[in-house]
Amino acid sequence: MSQIAILSDIHSNLPALQAVLRDVQASGAKDIVFLGDIVGYGASPAECVNLVRKLGGKCVMGNHEPATQAVRIRGNTCLGQDWKHDGYQAGLAHSAKCLDAEQAQWLAQLPFILKIPGAVVAHANLHAPQGFGYIQDAASAAPTLEILRNEINKVGFFGHTHIPEVFTDRTDAVEWLDGSRFRVPADVACVVMVGSVGQPRHETDRRASWVLWDPTESVVEFRKTNYNRLQTAQEFIQAGLPLESAQRLLTDAEEAFLKS
Repeated sequence: MSQIAILSDIHSNLPALQAVLRDVQASGAKDIVFLGDIVGYGASPAECVNLVRKLGGKCVMGNHEPATQAVRIRGNTCLGQDWKHDGYQAGLAHSAKCLDAEQAQWLAQLPFILKIPGAVVAHANLHAPQGFGYIQDAASAAPTLEILRNEINKVGFFGHTHIPEVFTDRTDAVEWLDGSRFRVPADVACVVMVGSVGQPRHETDRRASWVLWDPTESVVEFRKTNYNRLQTAQEFIQAGLPLESAQRLLTDAEEAFLKS
């Protein structure tokens, strides 16, 4: 059984997605699974949706998908008064404007949970997948870990936080093989947060984050992919998106170039 690439939170960032897909191809992974939030924040929602669908469309529902659909139905009047300057709301409005009816309908029909070889995936969590609550620490991971304990395959992959992390039901339960790869023992429930392709929130490392999953060996590998983030940030601004959405792609030093 070949490795599976797991990508989450693309957020309409086409250059980041294309760069990651080149790395996926080089890795030898034959299958790709997407953990939602294809749209939002970035400049190219329609292009990202088309590419995900072209790649098989194995994707779960993220919170930005129904929120974008709400704006399509109700218009920008459902947003706050200052929405043009808010990264989240401006991204919804831009996505709603760019998607056609067929693309929006496809997004609206995505499932909240998918079973994949050796694991289960959802955008945010398993205990309340439609509520999109964050898994950010041991306490918030506990309800989903409890569900995974009762699964045949006890590994779950999630996005939503934009930060790569691991939570298990026992301290030091996974076997780290090196700085980026670990093996999950068969009897261990494990929550893997895969990070974000298009809007990573690591304090200093703004490369695109994703994961390789080997279901045969039960090995997870955290991956990072660089791309022209400064040019992409400039494209966000040119699309009329607020400065904060562009700044999130950059380090402090790179932000100076964006403002110059």
